Amino acid sequence: MLKLLLPSLAACLMTGLQLPATAAPWWENYGEQERYTCDNRLTLNIRRNDHQASIENLAGLNTLFRDREVTGAQRYTSDQLAIQLRGDELDLEYGWTFLQCRRVREA
Repeated sequence: MLKLLLPSLAACLMTGLQLPATAAPWWENYGEQERYTCDNRLTLNIRRNDHQASIENLAGLNTLFRDREVTGAQRYTSDQLAIQLRGDELDLEYGWTFLQCRRVREA
């Protein structure tokens, strides 16, 4: 059943919620900017610092706050979704759906 939900999440995120990437407001001062690809269908542009993260190309799902209780990874959460970073891997949780993404290295 989970395999059936993954395409619907990707379709939902890509069609209904995807917006052109925009710069974060100056007061948020994100230090890191990274791009991740999920199932070769969805690309996430993520900016983050030690306290919060922003998914710049998704409307309404873009501000997440650092969960300090998690060790061994960097986890950021909001009411609707969570992302967890471990090296070049990003795990995205949206409701009951889970996507694994990999960092895109730019030449």
